[in-house]
Amino acid sequence: MPIQAIIMAAGLGSRLKDLTEATPKALIEVGGRPLIDYALAFARACGADHRIVVGGFCHADVAARVALTASDAAIVENTEFRKGNLVSMQTGRTALRPGGFLLMNTDHVYRPTIATVVAEACRTAEDSATVTAFCDFDRPLGADDMKVTLDSSRRVAEMAKTLPTWDCGYVGMTYVPAARLEEYFAAAAHVLTEKGDASHVESILVALAQRGLAPRIADISGHGWLEIDEPHERAHANGVLERERWWD
Repeated sequence: MPIQAIIMAAGLGSRLKDLTEATPKALIEVGGRPLIDYALAFARACGADHRIVVGGFCHADVAARVALTASDAAIVENTEFRKGNLVSMQTGRTALRPGGFLLMNTDHVYRPTIATVVAEACRTAEDSATVTAFCDFDRPLGADDMKVTLDSSRRVAEMAKTLPTWDCGYVGMTYVPAARLEEYFAAAAHVLTEKGDASHVESILVALAQRGLAPRIADISGHGWLEIDEPHERAHANGVLERERWWD
């Protein structure tokens, strides 16, 4: 089943400090390659035949890299990139074709083996017409990690970095099947109205749960992945990818 992907690559990456003063986060190199390269490769490995990259900060630089490494990808610009990434999702939405989509961040680097899990979960999501949030249960979560509590059916009940207790961690990916696009975008509009344009896409999943459309979860535990938000995480990712060459 072909899918499509929205890759959010608009952010400032300010927590990377001097590394992103004049360079967008999507172009920060780890293991000798810009982050956007890994996101594009992963989306393709998941089966995405239509990849949409949402640029923002230093958009022209991101667009040039995407054109060089993935000439078939669509590139759209979020001029309001200083706002929450829900605005980036809405910008990427304008380039969608009919059908569901996988929503991704550009600062997560996943092992290739995870692509198989994601592809199968996307097929299941289409068959069951259920929005699906990708999570893991096998890492310690810190203050900056997105935490998830599940309901009695093991679907998303709450999601926030500040939850005092939780069941698992969100890994930065959501699949929205074609049959749930209307509800997903309606929930997004509700979040923007209620919480403003600083909102993040994770709030949409909570809004769906509150509307009786709780997202299911897909578990990627046991594979391992990397997130690059701060200089020490970039240094760690550099070491891992230089040793293991996940995407070479």
